[in-house]
Amino acid sequence: MEYLVIGVTVVLFLVGKGIYDKKKYRRVVRQRLREEFGTVSEQEYTPEKMKSLLSYYEAIKRDACDIDSITWNDLELDELFMVMNRTVSAMGEEYLYAMLHQPQFSAEEMEERERLISFFQNNEEMRVDVQEALYQIGKNSKLSVYECMNYIKNIKRESNLPHYLAVIMLAAAVVSAFLMPSVGIVATCAVIIWNLTSYMKRKGELDAYLSTVTYLIRLLYATEDMAKLAVPELSLYTERMKSLNRHFQSFKRNFWIIGSRKPTGDMMDMLVSYLRMLFHIDLIKFNSMLKIYDKHVADLNQLYETVGYLDALCSVASFRAFLGEDGYCVPELLSDSLPNPEWEQVHTPSDKGRDTGVIPVPYYEAEELYHPLLEHPVKNSIRTNRSVLLTGSNASGKSTFLKSVAIGALLAQTIHTVPAGSYRASYFQILSSMALRDNMQESESYFIVEIKSLKRMFEAAKAPVCTLCFVDEVLRGTNTVERIAASREVLAGLAGERTICFAATHDIELTYLLEQGCDNYHFEETVTNHQVEFDYLLHEGRATSRNAIKLLRMLGYPDEVIERAEASAEHFLKTGEWK
Repeated sequence: MEYLVIGVTVVLFLVGKGIYDKKKYRRVVRQRLREEFGTVSEQEYTPEKMKSLLSYYEAIKRDACDIDSITWNDLELDELFMVMNRTVSAMGEEYLYAMLHQPQFSAEEMEERERLISFFQNNEEMRVDVQEALYQIGKNSKLSVYECMNYIKNIKRESNLPHYLAVIMLAAAVVSAFLMPSVGIVATCAVIIWNLTSYMKRKGELDAYLSTVTYLIRLLYATEDMAKLAVPELSLYTERMKSLNRHFQSFKRNFWIIGSRKPTGDMMDMLVSYLRMLFHIDLIKFNSMLKIYDKHVADLNQLYETVGYLDALCSVASFRAFLGEDGYCVPELLSDSLPNPEWEQVHTPSDKGRDTGVIPVPYYEAEELYHPLLEHPVKNSIRTNRSVLLTGSNASGKSTFLKSVAIGALLAQTIHTVPAGSYRASYFQILSSMALRDNMQESESYFIVEIKSLKRMFEAAKAPVCTLCFVDEVLRGTNTVERIAASREVLAGLAGERTICFAATHDIELTYLLEQGCDNYHFEETVTNHQVEFDYLLHEGRATSRNAIKLLRMLGYPDEVIERAEASAEHFLKTGEWK
């Protein structure tokens, strides 16, 4: 009787503690979600983690118009993703990473994204309800959940018979320990060792997949919890989740056998882990789950994408809060039309293959545009419907401005959020050629890498959409004469009917050679005897200052070097020849 009382007391204590811990856990999670909204995550991003994030994008990659690896690296979009990523689930962060790779060309899709982002911005409690449901899914620091989820189909299916035999042998050994203690204890120890050894071997083969199944179980419960929220604004998605979830009732049953519903686990899960090792219950459950998986893997992918989409847009709402109320605008995206009547669309016989028979004329306008990763950015404005040449000295702001324009266009067509006061532009495919380097593996010089990079822009510009491209110091890998001659033709070729090319250059000659087809802008600086000051403001026209030699003087070069350099420059400007 005494043991019974003790046993009941222990059970009641564990149940009570479980209820208390659950309520406390929920309070902590909800408070954390409120506090972290609008901040930058401290999540660690290892090379292994970044590689895993690519898996979902690689699976849905389009043949054209995606952000390619050159442009992604030029614009340092990994860093931008890290600042933006406030997702709470593995599905969400993989989806957000893919979203940033794929500019959209559908007004309907962008309107739907805006509707959801605005909803999450303006309804804190409902957003926290959604995030709380998704939070239970957790994240994976090493593997892509999407990749593992779809690789499960490659696992060799096995019978549960060996695992049932392991359970039977353990039960028999334990019974024999009561009947013949000396033999039974030895037998029990031997069976336990065998069970543990065989368990660890098979679990090692399936570890990533068992972990993935745990995420899938959490995904199913998360979508079930979201469907219970009854949020009218999310009904399209919650009804889809509810419908898809019906296929997985037995999949979810006894989920504790595989893993905890909480991403952090709990004390009970620690106890269950010993049962798993001794009785192989998670391996038995996993094999039965595979049968359901084989029938409904397409439904799981739909659930993955639905959850990822909502979690990603919650993260975008957080990014807007990070930028601040005055730090972003909702873009106005134009399709096949220009904001001013004097810039008319051009109809040509060569474009009859398109449904509209109209060539879209590109347009880009941004007020108070800035780079979202800079702590104290200088804002600039620009309005153009043709290519732009940027001149100015090193460190004056040319490259940063190019990145700001490109990132603004990308964010407009992905997360419908632009770090600017206002933004009005065409739908663009976006390419850049800015931070290239020698390709040692392919034994290619910088110049070869550069001309290959530029050629891909020519190929992309043939698409029946507007193209926005960026070049930093075009053809810098060759001599002056050939650089200017080739740069003129390359930039003129890129300045086509459907293309706006932003190019930064030190070659002032290009601003004269291309002024019929390009707008000229520049950045400037002020050099005194003691320091150089940049205002980082965009000015109309070509650069006229000649401060490179002044910088030599400021840094203490000998006077005779300065005087000879100035005389030589003056002679060239007057005669066109070097002395």
